Amino acid sequence: MGELASYLVEEAYDEEPWMVVDETVVIREETAPWEEEWQGQGDWVEVGPNGLVCQPHGDVRPYVRLELWSGEPPLAEPAWDRSWTGGIFLRSGKIQLMGYFGETDPHHCLLDLGHRDSTWLVRAQHKTLENDRETDFPPYIYRAEIYKFQFWRPIAIAGP
Repeated sequence: MGELASYLVEEAYDEEPWMVVDETVVIREETAPWEEEWQGQGDWVEVGPNGLVCQPHGDVRPYVRLELWSGEPPLAEPAWDRSWTGGIFLRSGKIQLMGYFGETDPHHCLLDLGHRDSTWLVRAQHKTLENDRETDFPPYIYRAEIYKFQFWRPIAIAGP
């Protein structure tokens, strides 16, 4: 079981799809999810190289928590409406929020995962928060869409 090493909580874009992307997408060194060449797959969260795309749900502002773990985090609690776990390749290993059409907010912070050119395991979780009892998010949020993305490195399996 891993331990939480670092995290940040950010307010996402509420009127369009928004993304968690590698820094190389922001500076246009890698293909972005809005480009035809990007090969993303998924249902409520679309995942491809250097990016995850989320569609807004309703008219409330989404809040996003990005987490770096030293190993696999505890299993997702059943209170989350949706959960997905899989792999994602990240070129720089530095991630941030971005609007779907390339808007960046200078107030968005980078979360440095510490390894570049790596495939990461990520657990994406979503739910609608309808009270102020969720301790991972600021208490002034009463109704919001909340997302949690937990990143950790896969365990290397030694071969024969």
